[in-house]
Amino acid sequence: MPSETRRCFRRHIPTEKMMILKTAPLKRRFAAMLYEMLLVGAATCLAALLAGIAAIFLNPVSIAVSALVTSILIMGSWWLYFRANWHGQGQTLAMRTWRIGLCDVNGMQPSLHLLRLRFIWACIFIVFIPMLAYAGLRHLLGISPKDAFGAALIWLILPWGFALLNPDRQFLYDFLAGTRLVEVKGKP
Repeated sequence: MPSETRRCFRRHIPTEKMMILKTAPLKRRFAAMLYEMLLVGAATCLAALLAGIAAIFLNPVSIAVSALVTSILIMGSWWLYFRANWHGQGQTLAMRTWRIGLCDVNGMQPSLHLLRLRFIWACIFIVFIPMLAYAGLRHLLGISPKDAFGAALIWLILPWGFALLNPDRQFLYDFLAGTRLVEVKGKP
């Protein structure tokens, strides 16, 4: 009986070989993450420019509405950046540079639903929990900004440290979303 083929990184590979996709090494994933921070920083700057223009008009109406619009613009710009790259190519520029691909647990290109889950879980663990920890330490306990910032960064151990405990070495948000970061052979 011929083997079924599925789409993975714009190539067709036999189903029985999909589970063979090797997890990308942690060092390369962290290097790609540093590069990714620069790229997301550029997307954030563009969103902040738009948010600043919106704030000029919204601050006289309501500061709370202005803050909400700013948050939506920034988070929306991040989602557009990641969705455009993950959904189209399975990789961002940083991931291509470090030969890392994003796939689901079956080795196929993730669905839009899985990409949304990955984005939401990553935002929760990388952005929201450290921000809430900072706010709690700073405003409820009165800890200095520098100490509160340092203590809030400790929460980043949770999603990334999980990779040391997970047998497949995936980050916590990938595990929860049902995605994997795998090695991609060949030229980036």
